[in-house]
Amino acid sequence: MTSNLVSPLRCPTSEDGGRGESLKLHDLSLATRSGVRGVQASQWLKSESLPHEIKPNTIKMLQDNRLLMALSAREFWLLDPDTLSQDTESTFERKDPGVWPLYNQNSHAWLVLSGEPRADMLAKLCGVDLRLKTFPLGAVAQTQMALVSTVIAHHLWRGEPVFSLFIDQSLADFAWQALQDAMDEFNTAR
Repeated sequence: MTSNLVSPLRCPTSEDGGRGESLKLHDLSLATRSGVRGVQASQWLKSESLPHEIKPNTIKMLQDNRLLMALSAREFWLLDPDTLSQDTESTFERKDPGVWPLYNQNSHAWLVLSGEPRADMLAKLCGVDLRLKTFPLGAVAQTQMALVSTVIAHHLWRGEPVFSLFIDQSLADFAWQALQDAMDEFNTAR
């Protein structure tokens, strides 16, 4: 089955082509993700055999390599970075009383920043201290990056620590360019 979804950046992945740069930016906007929101959202997670006592502003890797991100006590995103979404139409039905589905597959671009100096590079664009001692693996920040509202999650992807950046799709091109400009300084300084 092929996906009819199109990345806001018009490409399924945007790696550096093997030039050996220290920072890499990946477009995972076509990767599968969904979510739930509501007063009973944690109970819905429990009914789906998902961790339901996850603290707000954290992200947890599940046994099947999916990620569960809690943006509050009532909003959770389920992320699968290694599976392309096949669903172009969501059912806009309520899950259960007190639980509503989130359609973040169509609302947010998903960019992943990898490489050792990623926290130093993002310091040029973001006021949150993203260094490991203050922003450990599993941490999530809802902030601004280059004046764009961004959710930043620190987690492992393919065995490497990365930052996932979730940005409104309408601002994806701007955010991509801002990140590339900041990355150029770090990748050419090597």
